Amino acid sequence: MNRPFVLARALAFLLLLAHCARALTVVPPERIDGLDLALPDPGECALRILAPTLLEIVRINSKAPDPDPVDSWDFVDPEGNLNLPDVSQFQVSVDGHPDAVRGAGFKRRPRYAPLAVRDLRIDNRIYLALARPIADGQAVTVTTADAALWPANITFTATADPLRYSPAVHVNEEGYMPSRPKEAMVGYYLGSLGELNIRFVGFTTFTLVDAASGAVVFHGRLMQRPDSGFTYLPRPYQGVYEADFSAFDTPGLYRLVIPGLGASLPFPITDGVAMDFARAYALGIYHQRCGAPNALPYTRFTHAACHMAAASVPLPQADFENAWKTIARDTASLDPTQTAPRLEDPASQLYPYVNQGPIDVSGGHHDAGDYSKYTIDSAQFIHYLVFAADALPGAGALDNLGIPESGDGRSDLLEEAKWEADFLCKMQDADGGFYFLVYPRDRPYENDVLPEFGDSQIVWPKNTSATAAAVAALAQAASSPLFKRQFPDAAALYLWKARLGWSFLTHAIAAHGKDGAYQKLTQYGDLFMHNDELAWAACEMFLATGDPAFERKLIEWYDPADPATRRWTWWRLFESYGCACRDYAFAVRTGRVKASQLDPAYLAKCETEIEAAGKDALAASDNSAYGTSFSAQAKRSRSAGWYFSVERAFDMTVAYQLRADPDYLDAIFSNMNYEGGSNPLNLSYITGIGSKRQRQIVSQYAQNDHRLLPPSGIPIGNIETGFMWTATYGKEIGKLSYPPDSAKSDPYPFYDRWADTFNTGTEFTIVTQARSLATLAWLAAQSPLKDQPWKAVPARIDVPRGYVQVNKPITLTCTAPGLDLTAAKIVWEIQGLDLIEGATCTFTPPAPGSYRVEAEAQWTDGRRVFAAATVSALATTGSASQRDSNGVVSGR
Repeated sequence: MNRPFVLARALAFLLLLAHCARALTVVPPERIDGLDLALPDPGECALRILAPTLLEIVRINSKAPDPDPVDSWDFVDPEGNLNLPDVSQFQVSVDGHPDAVRGAGFKRRPRYAPLAVRDLRIDNRIYLALARPIADGQAVTVTTADAALWPANITFTATADPLRYSPAVHVNEEGYMPSRPKEAMVGYYLGSLGELNIRFVGFTTFTLVDAASGAVVFHGRLMQRPDSGFTYLPRPYQGVYEADFSAFDTPGLYRLVIPGLGASLPFPITDGVAMDFARAYALGIYHQRCGAPNALPYTRFTHAACHMAAASVPLPQADFENAWKTIARDTASLDPTQTAPRLEDPASQLYPYVNQGPIDVSGGHHDAGDYSKYTIDSAQFIHYLVFAADALPGAGALDNLGIPESGDGRSDLLEEAKWEADFLCKMQDADGGFYFLVYPRDRPYENDVLPEFGDSQIVWPKNTSATAAAVAALAQAASSPLFKRQFPDAAALYLWKARLGWSFLTHAIAAHGKDGAYQKLTQYGDLFMHNDELAWAACEMFLATGDPAFERKLIEWYDPADPATRRWTWWRLFESYGCACRDYAFAVRTGRVKASQLDPAYLAKCETEIEAAGKDALAASDNSAYGTSFSAQAKRSRSAGWYFSVERAFDMTVAYQLRADPDYLDAIFSNMNYEGGSNPLNLSYITGIGSKRQRQIVSQYAQNDHRLLPPSGIPIGNIETGFMWTATYGKEIGKLSYPPDSAKSDPYPFYDRWADTFNTGTEFTIVTQARSLATLAWLAAQSPLKDQPWKAVPARIDVPRGYVQVNKPITLTCTAPGLDLTAAKIVWEIQGLDLIEGATCTFTPPAPGSYRVEAEAQWTDGRRVFAAATVSALATTGSASQRDSNGVVSGR
């Protein structure tokens, strides 16, 4: 053992002992896991009976900035060595009889690290392996004489309830659909002890029980599902098991029970699961709208119409020095295949601005966590929604996703696509080219303002990749049979705009050559230079006009069988090449052209590539212990940025339309389950869903809003390599994990890597959202709820008559006309306090003043209502009132 390290740790504990003794509080382990929506506080600790011979002791601690150590349980020395106390320091008794501790293990990971202000909370877990098993109903007590572990007056106790919550049982908390695959996973990571050995401790069966009565309704046998593809040793997730209860279809609320381990979180079996996910994603896309308010009754995450001021053309250069410095920085690293001059100032533009005055670029959607709008992502967003409406049976008929346009007799997917396409039209210059991007004038990110107070904006120069993508997207929408029927005037405008853009491209190539016509601006659209966007534009112009000259260009520019058209030679259908391949393959099925108009050999190539992409995603799902389509290539390279399970399932959704392989369907649901909580963390990777909610996401709105939770419906990266540098913590939080993420052997396993913190590697884009919604809309359209009417309705919060006084509890209720909220899950947020879940909200105002109270009610089919009110609390007796968002006052 490292003697200086031991002395330093002892000194630190002596200095902190009195504070820790006062602050240490034993709480239920579910609280530390965040299942009551609250954050665990430093000093909170808990005991869990994880398995008959395995205990877990959890403690939340903190740490001052480097070079200070963590304030307790600092068992890892500066060289990364683990120095746990000897097992003799732990005394365990079961029903009053001693039980020997034969081994101990440890893991540590940051739990919460907000960006705005330092508030570092660290999750530490000690595992104690016992000599004799604990039987159901027995009581366990753990004490210690080592004050560095916990004070003598702290005693941990727990009872082996057979229905206790087990973090080792992983279900899709949103539920499972009758007549669809239903699979849950069982597995748990024990840090330095490795994996929980399910088979060794004798867990081979499972039961499904009614969540209310505990009555057993189904029996099944666990099947081992080892992960494959990770190349380091020991290989992770070899001890994961699958519980398949697909044969059970009775609607209800259930828990999955593993004898000896405990039970899962409750989950429903209901027809509404796919609609629930689809409505959540649709809400998330609504939250990304620009140029319009986010408002009640559609959301509680409100803001006024944003970025309505016209954008500037950054000329003359002297007036826009910061903008051109940013452009020059982003173009400093060029692909060696680019032969065009580097675009770094107005003089280097191949395609100078024609319009000189302010430009209306309102509308569209913020591209990601920031407020910028990228033309290439806008175009792909349109593609996925229009493709889904045309090619995925039933998806285009959905008019009940809960967006403001729902219930108007038009496709919700197409109305969201039209919102983006109308913006895209505004991005066209007079010469037919499209501006690359809408961006803040003087800095990269509007990181300290809400969107309605956003910066002055500019349009970045045109290039051929942005123009080709815009041409393709507008031509696709213009030639969509359903879009033309529902929006004939817009379709005609889009095709005219696309023709102008194609003319720009042909002149650019004629003047500079195909390779010489492209100038990089950012990494967006730069992977294949502009070659994939040009191919996609040729495809869509052919399908929109029937002119075979466009088809000849498509075939000249894109060979679906060529590995060079795939990212890293293996990632098929990547970006605009994928858009071209899909739309050509489905052109006859969607009614855009006749079969006689297509080249049969080229069509076969497109279909083959689509099926191969589906098989790639299927194989990745099959090789994952948890059923998510995390690729073997990513496992080998140990990289996991910007990974979203349902988004990766999209290629299987498309392939399924060519060949209805039930294995595709099973894997699609497995990816949805992973995102809904069937993962090692029992965490939903969609905001606004699940018992455990992430607060810190990459979102400028969320970082500047007063609410604790981010807007609902936003996807969060499902698997992350590790922690990104931030100004608040630097690289500090990445060094706190044990085992380390970067260890060459036995690192912290990938699926378990998570913390509630700002991590750009988990940032979504509108393309991620659209690909995911496409799959979920298709699944929802196959469900009995496809025609369920739904348009958000106003709800209200009422306070009881009487007086609201400081330090006296008050109970609030939420109501919505014509709706039964007793079946809904309601989350309450009180400004300045914390989150509450329940049918009612009881809180005690701690001081005089006004308290903004909001309620978000969600049914299992994804319908939501929102309400907001202000409650005024008085220090002395007097009148108090509640005023809702519409100015209606209730109470006295």
